[in-house]
Amino acid sequence: MAQSAPIAARAAAPAAQASVSAAPVVMPAMPVIPLDQAQLLLAAQKATQRGDPQPALDALRQLKGTLLEPWVAYWAIKPTLSEATQADFDAFARAYPHTYVLDRLRNDWLLELGKREDWTDFNRVYPHFIMRDDPQVQCYDLQSQFVTQHADVTAQVFKLWMDQRYGGVGCNSAASALLQDGAMPREMLWQRMRRFYEDGRAKQARDLLAPFLPTGSWRILAQTDSDAVRYLLDVVRRGPSAAIANADQRQYLVLALLSMARQDPGQAARLLQENFSALPSRDRAQIWGRIGLSAALGLQPEAARWYARMGQADPAFVPSTTVLEWQVRAALRAQDWPLVRSATRTLIDQGDKDLSWRYWHARALEKLGHPIEGRALLAEVANPWDFYGQLATDALGMKVSLPASLPPAPLSVVAQQAARPGLQRSLALFSIDLRNEAVREWNFSLRGLDNQQMQGAAELACQQQLWDRCINTSERVTGGVDIAQRYAMPYREAIGKASAAEDVNEAFLYGLIRQESRFIANIKSWVGASGLMQLMPATAKLVARKIGLTDYSHDQIADVGVNVQLGSAYLGGLLQQFDGSEALAAAGYNAGPGRPLRWRNMGLPDQPLLPGAIFAENIPIPETRDYVKRVLANATVYAAILSGKPQSLKARLGDVGSPDAMLASNQGNRP
Repeated sequence: MAQSAPIAARAAAPAAQASVSAAPVVMPAMPVIPLDQAQLLLAAQKATQRGDPQPALDALRQLKGTLLEPWVAYWAIKPTLSEATQADFDAFARAYPHTYVLDRLRNDWLLELGKREDWTDFNRVYPHFIMRDDPQVQCYDLQSQFVTQHADVTAQVFKLWMDQRYGGVGCNSAASALLQDGAMPREMLWQRMRRFYEDGRAKQARDLLAPFLPTGSWRILAQTDSDAVRYLLDVVRRGPSAAIANADQRQYLVLALLSMARQDPGQAARLLQENFSALPSRDRAQIWGRIGLSAALGLQPEAARWYARMGQADPAFVPSTTVLEWQVRAALRAQDWPLVRSATRTLIDQGDKDLSWRYWHARALEKLGHPIEGRALLAEVANPWDFYGQLATDALGMKVSLPASLPPAPLSVVAQQAARPGLQRSLALFSIDLRNEAVREWNFSLRGLDNQQMQGAAELACQQQLWDRCINTSERVTGGVDIAQRYAMPYREAIGKASAAEDVNEAFLYGLIRQESRFIANIKSWVGASGLMQLMPATAKLVARKIGLTDYSHDQIADVGVNVQLGSAYLGGLLQQFDGSEALAAAGYNAGPGRPLRWRNMGLPDQPLLPGAIFAENIPIPETRDYVKRVLANATVYAAILSGKPQSLKARLGDVGSPDAMLASNQGNRP
């Protein structure tokens, strides 16, 4: 494997440190799992996934005292939790204290105890729970407080319940308990019902909440979702005033309009404006917000105008975060800077820490004649590492320059991390390709590390060529950046060769691979994409045929050289198709080339060409939107590393629009 210059230089540094040390540092041996043990472990893990504990029980007897015994014990008990007792859990806790799998089992067991409503044992286990990152367990804890202590937890349960798109087993249980007792007001039930409808989860809302409504509600709710048009036209025919005057009927009417807004925003807008303008202002504002959201997701030109109707209906109405975020995006497409300013201000005031809203708020301030305030906010956002930090740097009239890298972690610190049992178990799991389990064990083991220890753990991962752990662990270090870790550059020979052969910018290629696979050569996604560039089998076969790779076979797809050759050729074709736009090509690589063909026309008729940043922010698929931002930000950093010169993300993004608009723009920019 070819090493990058930064990594190669780093390899020599610890040796130099050791040579002048009075007591040379000895690295602990890396774990090696014998073949017979690996076969037992893999069989146990696979069987557990299908609910069969027996292979793990059999393996446990043979693997007593080995490094991965705790995992085998976990695989043995996990499928049986529905029948387990507190004594079973306590025995596991005594046998495997201070391990990741114990806390993982605590999470699973707390969910089971909550389901059983066994609050005595739940309250014994919960104080020892370390991760506490499962909102369903948090909701069960609140339900336990309500049942056992008569605590007032309604506001906390409601917030968690509203934050979970699907509600979730624990939050639905806690909310049901409060509703059953009368501790949660009917108004909160209707608010959650509306959120379910906004999110397209009407059937779940019916099944969960209809029992708390008057008899016959389930049938009416079904009609408001599956046949919203007929329901609304029936209300119009009978006269809307009676429905609006009745508290429950008004709620059904709003739900039907929310369903219609999701399915056909144009028709919902007409009905709301022409037939239901007598609804309370807050109801109308919420419906206009959902109409605007649907239009924004569909990149419709009316989106910003419909969003404006939300504020006109009730200036004090505060919509959901999703509705607000898409209001910003629709306003950006329309270049409606007052709407951008007001929506981003609301997001910031709500405590949203996303740099994107601060960046766009700053740009709106500049556009609206407040340059001093705008530049001050841009200065807070600017940094060389992420998408909006780089854009803020550009907006301040500077280019992206990389600061000096942190010095390498001392070899003694790397050795200290290599000796930790959790990281040893993680390395063992990686060695037998149990990647999901290995990543969880690794991340749990990073708790409580200081910056130098975190950097040492990242260096350990780099040395073991676990590039995803190398990069992701290094990203947790604060107070500086170890550039050789965070922007690792393995496979220089293969990537450089492919870049030159396919005329694809090497920094762009590195930026894309960093996001696709984190340089893990043998990784395979759940949909079947493989290798560094995450190629689908059909795509790899098609590209191989196109470039004349006649001896290609599917078993070569994870080979580094072949994978990068095929992926670079495919990416090069996308760049040609999209007039050299890296933003469109990255979107096409992630979402397929058909979608960006539609998305590139998202500009309004009088503004067909949009800045690349506005295009990226308006990509309707969240995964692709995040992907494009990360790939282009990565590429900007790699370009600075490879060239040694300052870079501009704005220039790399360019403008995006229809082929004719982009051609006209390019011709206009020629000297």
